Amino acid sequence: MGILKIKESKIKAAAISATAVYLALTVFFFLPFDIPHKITPCVSALFIASLWLCPWQISLALLFSALGDHFGSCGNFLAQMGFFALGHIWFIVYFISRYFKKVEPDRKLTGKAKGYLAMVIFCATVLLCVVFFRIVPLVPPGVLTIGVSIYAIIICTMLVSAMLQRSSLFALGAILFVFSDFILAWNKFVEPVPYRHYLVLVPYFLAQWLLFIRATKYRIAPEMRLMRF
Repeated sequence: MGILKIKESKIKAAAISATAVYLALTVFFFLPFDIPHKITPCVSALFIASLWLCPWQISLALLFSALGDHFGSCGNFLAQMGFFALGHIWFIVYFISRYFKKVEPDRKLTGKAKGYLAMVIFCATVLLCVVFFRIVPLVPPGVLTIGVSIYAIIICTMLVSAMLQRSSLFALGAILFVFSDFILAWNKFVEPVPYRHYLVLVPYFLAQWLLFIRATKYRIAPEMRLMRF
């Protein structure tokens, strides 16, 4: 499962411990202490735990996300976006691999399945239209415009691939990730968003944990599948 070995009997304790550390770090992040780069350890904790608990693609995704957090805390938006794009690419690689190994062989392409797929692609397309017609025109021209455009395509691809996993946790994690980035982009390029600090970071932290915990072998409870297609 992970890059490093762990006994099956210790997976539950390790997952719960990683969750507790992550929760403590995120709570500390929101406390009114002015400490440089205090967001960096949050997702880094999930990355370290993923070395034992998650597939290597998820570990790389979390690593690049942590690097994105760090450069974001440094005020380097372009590097932040670039590292998050790399993180999403590894999420996509994992989702596509999982789909063809686990989901697709056990899935019949019924009318319901085709309808679900069409709905997911339609929603992603609508989101891309909003980005390209409402946000991208307000981005300063040049490298940043190209970067935002490419990033929007990558994160929407991640959303579609996550929604096809027949997993409510993967789907919710991807949706929260997209919501967080959408609020961030809207606030940065269109107009200020009230309570943007919480609207960006609370969904983001929850999204990373959902993607992490679902990728482990630990199951909190029997998961409800979104639309049993």
